[in-house]
Amino acid sequence: MRLAHQVIKELRAIHSPQYPLYEKILNHAFKINKPLFSEDKFSLKYADLSNNDEWFANSLIANSCLEGYGSQQIWNFSNMLDNDEYARRVRRHSLDESKHSTMFISALKLTFPNVLDHVDEQTKIKIDEMQPKYSSAHHPEIEKVPYEERLFEVESINQLVQVHITEIRALVLQYMVREAFIKHAPEHNRQKLMNISDILIRDEARHINYSADIFEHYASITGNKDYFYQIFEDRLRDFNLLTQEEIDREEIEL
Repeated sequence: MRLAHQVIKELRAIHSPQYPLYEKILNHAFKINKPLFSEDKFSLKYADLSNNDEWFANSLIANSCLEGYGSQQIWNFSNMLDNDEYARRVRRHSLDESKHSTMFISALKLTFPNVLDHVDEQTKIKIDEMQPKYSSAHHPEIEKVPYEERLFEVESINQLVQVHITEIRALVLQYMVREAFIKHAPEHNRQKLMNISDILIRDEARHINYSADIFEHYASITGNKDYFYQIFEDRLRDFNLLTQEEIDREEIEL
């Protein structure tokens, strides 16, 4: 229940509307399938792993790569959505993920100022290439897939719930990363890193917000509340299995 409260608190911080139905669904889902990524053993595991300079540096590079890949996949997802408003919001999400990909490399340089001095040029090129560098003026085509391949209302919502829980998990991890920045970074770079962290946390809250808004509206106009209760339970159960696998492998990433 603590995590549900934190999520709502983060939404309030960005002045989101109130979502009374969504809040009930979130509280219910977290009560039935408490997210492993919100438990102390998860944060303690991350703290232990991130004490190691090399592990944390590599995790920042890995997260840059994941954000870049995620940005491309989310853009592709937007072109599958038949609903134009959903697609517009998802494209904005894709642009943010691309920005995050570059921000993680900036954070790497601030946390370990000389780390890339010892990296060969080929690796530097690969690190640069994994950042899509999308912007409002530079991005892939907005081109819907053929009609028969599109995702309509229920299929779209199903996929968005998966994205939504991923963003909640990312929000939790951003606070863990923030603590690791403080542990490793030179004091004169910490404020810049806190500024980066603030942006990452705000953006995760915005991503949670736009999908929560879609869920609230859809459930309200269709009256199909039971669907949301069930799908949130199912997706959280799936996420817990994935998280346990990551803990077992000692590879916790955003």
